[in-house]
Amino acid sequence: MSRHVRTLKIPVHYLTTKRKLCILDRLTARLTYAVRLFCEEAEKAGCVPKTRREIRQFSNHVAEKTGLSAGFIQQAEDTALWMWRSYRELHKKWEFMLKRAEKGTRWHKKLLKREPSPSCTSKRSKLRKIPTLFDNRTGEIQRASVKLTEWVAHISTLKKGETTDILLNPSEWHRKMLREAEKIKSFQIVKKNGKYYVHVLCVYRVSSPEPKGIAGVDLGLNRPLSAVLVDEGFRFSIFRNGKQERLKELSNRVSHLRRLEKWNVLKKLRHRRLNIAKEHDRKLAKEYAEASKGYYTFIGYPRYIIYQKFRGNGEKLGRKMLHGWSFLRQAYYIVHEKAKAGDEAEIVNEWWTSSRCWKCGAKVERPKQSRIICENGHQYDADFNGCMNILQRGYASLRSKTLASIPTLNRAGATVDIAQNRR
Repeated sequence: MSRHVRTLKIPVHYLTTKRKLCILDRLTARLTYAVRLFCEEAEKAGCVPKTRREIRQFSNHVAEKTGLSAGFIQQAEDTALWMWRSYRELHKKWEFMLKRAEKGTRWHKKLLKREPSPSCTSKRSKLRKIPTLFDNRTGEIQRASVKLTEWVAHISTLKKGETTDILLNPSEWHRKMLREAEKIKSFQIVKKNGKYYVHVLCVYRVSSPEPKGIAGVDLGLNRPLSAVLVDEGFRFSIFRNGKQERLKELSNRVSHLRRLEKWNVLKKLRHRRLNIAKEHDRKLAKEYAEASKGYYTFIGYPRYIIYQKFRGNGEKLGRKMLHGWSFLRQAYYIVHEKAKAGDEAEIVNEWWTSSRCWKCGAKVERPKQSRIICENGHQYDADFNGCMNILQRGYASLRSKTLASIPTLNRAGATVDIAQNRR
């Protein structure tokens, strides 16, 4: 048995009183102010906090300024620390890319403009409220015997010893998921488009059987998802979802409406493209998770490829296609769906997986988009070759882990090794 964490986004009830909405406004504003104070003090001190001890040196100053209790101060600490960790990771990636770029080139100049900014320094960040995680000390999701709703968020207010219940408006699916949860871990109060939502983190028990084998997944443009499943043999599958055709149809419709200057209709369609893309990505992830049930999956992600395809590089068509596709979102959806089924999946870097032969490691040529021929004469489907390279790269990193001792994974790895040694 394994545990799986999911976030349920439940709106606050539309019949919530103005008094309670005012309490939420004041509380979220004060917590946002506390997080910003932590970020500002860290920036004044000239340090990027790495541990709780480093961020905690500013706690007394923030508590004096805001008047918040110890529980709320720790929530703000956690959020500020997470923001600084995120900034440090982004800056590390940016420094890596800057070292690789040649000085004086157009790409080097673009990278200099893209340096990540410290937390809470941009103008845009100051216009939004920053949500913090509520734990057992400051809030709890509870059942209620009220006609209007079955669930409420019981939270502390800014006044000492005073609490209030915020009515939630869960759907039937939300109620089912809350009942099935083994534990409600924590929650956030998020304000979006003038409305409040409660994001509830729930822990579920999922049965996790022993893996049947391993799988490599290659994400693409013409073929949205290609996969090779390996146990005692090889099974190559191509999954299509009709996303490209649907998005092209919508783009043509938007272009036609622009020519006719139908601005009211266009305003209604402003989020349609993103919603359709997400829907098709979810369906594709569910389809693959069902087909690969019981397989440990490695998903190839073209890391940093978008940074290489910048404006002015001479590949206008390829850049437009690439920027209109979200490989990372698709990969995260697959990881999420596999976790729901009790299987494991991880994302690996797919650099050089399309330009090397999986069998001998030699460079390949592409007489067609769908075929590759290596220097030693091996011919394969291009996506099959990419999937096998991704699978080998992921399995090589897995061998040093305890999961590699599972017999079925060892047999699958042996199948790959035997096929690789056949010339």
